[in-house]
Amino acid sequence: MRTILNIVEDEMELTRQLIAKSYSDKGLKASGKFEKSLEVITSQSGNNIKSTLMGAFHSYFMENGRQPNREQGIQQARSLGKILEQWVKDKGISVNPYAAAWKIVREGIKVPNKHNPGGVVSDVINAQWLDNLEAKLREHTILNIKSDMLKTWQQ
Repeated sequence: MRTILNIVEDEMELTRQLIAKSYSDKGLKASGKFEKSLEVITSQSGNNIKSTLMGAFHSYFMENGRQPNREQGIQQARSLGKILEQWVKDKGISVNPYAAAWKIVREGIKVPNKHNPGGVVSDVINAQWLDNLEAKLREHTILNIKSDMLKTWQQ
C-alpha cells in the first residue's frame, strides 16, 4: 500500500521532471548543468515529511532576472565574462561574452525577455501544483480512514 511518503516522493520526482522540461521547452538549455543539478531530497521524521527540490544557483536568475552589480568595475565584468565564455560555447551563439558581461554588470537582466519568457519554475510550482498535491494527500488520508473504519466495524 502506498504511503504519504511515497506520494510526496513521486510528486516531487514528477515536479523535477516537469521543471527540466520547462527549462528545455523555453530554450534555456545551454550545457544542461541546470537540468542535471535538479535533485529531490525527501526525509521523514515521525509524521513529518520534508521534501526539497534543489537546483543550480543560477535557477533563481532564470526565473527572476538579475539586478546590476553593486560594484560595476572591470573586475566584475571580467569575472562574469569568463563564466559567459563557456555559456556562449554551450549555446552555440555568436556573442562577445565580455561585452555581454559588461552589459549585465551595468544593467542586470530582466525576465521575461526575448531569450527567456520566464516561468521556468513558477509555471510548474504554483498554487495549482500545491492544490493538486494537497488533493492527492487528502484522498489518500480519507481512503485510509475509511479502510480503518471498515476494519473496526467488521470486527
